[in-house]
Amino acid sequence: MNDTAQKMREISEKLDKDADDLMFIKDSLEKSSQLTHNMVTILTSFENRLRQLEETILPVHKETVTLQKLQENIENTQAALDHVLNYHDAVRDLDAVIRDGPSGGKLEQYVSHMGQIQDALEFFSENNPSSPELSKATQLFKTGKELLQNEFRNLLTRHCNPVPAIKILDMLGTDDELPDSASVTSLNQLPEQALEELSEISKWLIGPGKTHDFMDVYYQIRAQTLKKSMEGLKDHLSKKSSGSAAGSYSPLIVSTNTTLLTPTSSISHPSPILNKTLMKGIGGLKDHLNRSTGSHSPLTSGRLHKSKDAPNKRTSTLLRPMARKGAANKLDPERRPSSQGVESQGHVDPAIESYLYCISGLLKLMQCEAQLMSHIIPEEHQRKTFDKIIEKPLEMVSQDGEAIATTAKRAVIKHDYTAILSIFPVLKHLINVKPEFEETLSGTAPGTRGKLPTLIASLETTGAKALDEFYDVVKNDPEKSNLPKDGTVHELTSNTLIFLENLLDYVETTSAMLMAQKDPAFAISNKGNDMENKKKRVANYVAKILGAVGLNLDQKSKSYSDQYLGVIFLLNNLNYILKSLQRSGLLSLVVHSKPDIERDYEEKIRIQKTEYSRSWSRVLQHVIDGSKPMAVNLDPSKMKDKERQQIKDRFKGFNQDFEDLFKTHKGYAVPDPQVREDLRRESKQMIVQQYTMFRDRYVVTSFTKNPEKYIKYTPEQVSSQIDHFFDISA
Repeated sequence: MNDTAQKMREISEKLDKDADDLMFIKDSLEKSSQLTHNMVTILTSFENRLRQLEETILPVHKETVTLQKLQENIENTQAALDHVLNYHDAVRDLDAVIRDGPSGGKLEQYVSHMGQIQDALEFFSENNPSSPELSKATQLFKTGKELLQNEFRNLLTRHCNPVPAIKILDMLGTDDELPDSASVTSLNQLPEQALEELSEISKWLIGPGKTHDFMDVYYQIRAQTLKKSMEGLKDHLSKKSSGSAAGSYSPLIVSTNTTLLTPTSSISHPSPILNKTLMKGIGGLKDHLNRSTGSHSPLTSGRLHKSKDAPNKRTSTLLRPMARKGAANKLDPERRPSSQGVESQGHVDPAIESYLYCISGLLKLMQCEAQLMSHIIPEEHQRKTFDKIIEKPLEMVSQDGEAIATTAKRAVIKHDYTAILSIFPVLKHLINVKPEFEETLSGTAPGTRGKLPTLIASLETTGAKALDEFYDVVKNDPEKSNLPKDGTVHELTSNTLIFLENLLDYVETTSAMLMAQKDPAFAISNKGNDMENKKKRVANYVAKILGAVGLNLDQKSKSYSDQYLGVIFLLNNLNYILKSLQRSGLLSLVVHSKPDIERDYEEKIRIQKTEYSRSWSRVLQHVIDGSKPMAVNLDPSKMKDKERQQIKDRFKGFNQDFEDLFKTHKGYAVPDPQVREDLRRESKQMIVQQYTMFRDRYVVTSFTKNPEKYIKYTPEQVSSQIDHFFDISA
C-alpha cells in the first residue's frame, strides 16, 4: 500500500509539472504570435513606403540619363570641331614657319611641323577633297619638302670636302694601330651634328616625303668629293714621285735582303738584244735606288755586293693581305708573314708605287663612303647609290692600271721584257686587295665588280707573254761577236739572274702569270699545299731559264779562238750563276724543281777547272821526264854537247811557254776571289813541284856557262808569277 501511494504521489507531481510546462508553452506561443503580427505589420509598411519611393524616383532617374547622353553628345561634337579646326589652324599658323625653312638648328621642330601639315593634308584629302584648305596644305607640304631637300643639299655641300692626300697617307700608314671601326671612320668626313641632321632628313624624305630625289643629290656630291680626293692624292704622289715617292710611307713590304746588281767593266760586252731590253729597265731601277740611297752597289772584280744603304720603308698594312675583320685582315692571299720570305716586295718605281697608293687609297675611301652612307641612305638603296658614287674614281684607277698594262704590252712587243718588272708589284697588290675589293663592291653592278678582275686578267696575260718571250730571248741570243775579251761574266748571265731574282719577291704573282701560259710544264697537280705548288711552278720556270742560259753560254764559249779562255768564260758564268742562286735565295726556290741543281753546278764548275788545268800541259812537258827520261849523264865531265843542248832547250822551252802563258792568263778575268785562288793554288801544285824537281836535278850540272840565261826562275818566282794570273795590272 505504501508503494502504491508513493507511485500515485509521484504521478501527481509529474502532472503538476507538465501542467506548468504546458502553461509556459502557451504563453510563449502567444508572445511569438504577437511578435509575428508586429513584424508583418512593419514589413507591410516598409513595402508600401518603397513602392511610394520608386514611384517618385524612377521618373527623375530616366530624365537624368537623358541629360547625360545629351551632354556627352555635346562634348564629342565640340572635340570633333576642335580637331577639324586644328587642321585649319595648322595650315594657317605654320605657313610662315614652314616657308622659313629648317636651317638654324630648328630641324627637329621643323620635321614635327611637317608632320602636322601632313596630317592636315591627309584629313582634307579624305574628308573634303574639294576644300580650298586641301590646296593650301598640299602647296605648303610641297614647299616644306623642297626646303628639306635644299637643307640636305646645303649640309652636304657645306661639309663634304675632299680628303687631303696627307690624311689618306696617314690612314694607310697607321692602319695597324687603329681598331676596325676607327680605321674606317677616322676620316670624320662629316661632323656628328651634320650627320645626325642628314640622317633625320633622309628618314623623313624617304618616309612621309615619299621621294628619292635626295639620293641623286647625295651621290652627285659624294661622287664629286671622292673624285677630288683621288685627284688630290694622285697630284700629291706625282709631286713626290721625283723624290721619295710618298714621303716616309710605303705600301710595300720591303725586303731587307734585296741586292742591287750593277754590271760594271767586270761584266762587259753586252748582248745588243738584252742591252736594249733587260738593262733598260734594270738601269732605271738602279738609278732610282741610287738616288734614294745616295750610293751605288758596285760589282768589284766580279763580286756582287749588297747595298748597305737601302732604305727600309714604312710598311702599310692596307697593302698586305686583307682578310675580313673577324675575317678581314686588310689586303691579301699573297701577303705572308715576313718570316716565310716568299712574297716580300722589293724596290718599286715611284710611278708604280704612286699607283699602288691610289689603289689602296681608293679602297680605303670606298670603305669610308660605305660606312658614311649607312647612316644616311636607306639600306635597300645603299648599293645602287654606292655604285654611282664610286663609278668615276674606280674607272679612273682602272684606266691607270690599263695604261700600265698597255705600256707593258707595247714594251714586250719591242722586246723590252723589263717592263714586266713594273707589272709585278701592281698585279701582286691587285691580287692581294681583290678579296676586300670584292667585299666592298658586293651588291654593285656587274660592270663595277668586273673592273678589277678584268685588269688582273690583262696584267696576267701581259706578264705571261713577257715571261714566255724572255725565255726565247735567253735561249736564242745569237750574239757571239760581243763576247768579253777577258772571259768574265757575260751580260746575258748577269741580266738574266737579275731578272730571275726579281721573281723571288713575287712568287705567287709569277705563278698566276705562268698559269695563264697554259704550258704543260707549269700544270702542277692540285694535290698538296697550294703555296708549295706555286713555288714549284715558278721553280720550273726558273730552271727552264737557267737551262736556256747554260746552253747559250756553252755555245758562246766555243766561239773563243783561245780554247782555255772559253773554259774560263764558262767557269766564270757557271760560278756566277751558282753564287747568285745561293746568295739571292733563288736556290731554295729552284730545288722545288731541280733538287740536285746545286750539286750539278758544282760538278760543272769542277769539270771546267779540270779543263783549265790542261792549259799547263805545254809547260809541264818541258819539266816532266815522263816514261822516256832523257839520257843525260849528270857528270859534267862526261856530259856531251848534245845532252847539254837538250837541257838548255828544255829550260828555254819552259821559260818561253811559261812567259807566254803568264802573258795570256793574266789577261783572263776570274772575278770570284775564291775561284781565283783555287785556280792559282792548283796551278802551283802542278807546276811548282815539277819545276822544282826538274830544276834541282839539273842546276848542279854545268850544262852551260851562263846558267842565269836558262835558269831564269826560282820555284818561288814561279809561284809568285802564278799569283799574278788573272790580274791584268800585273
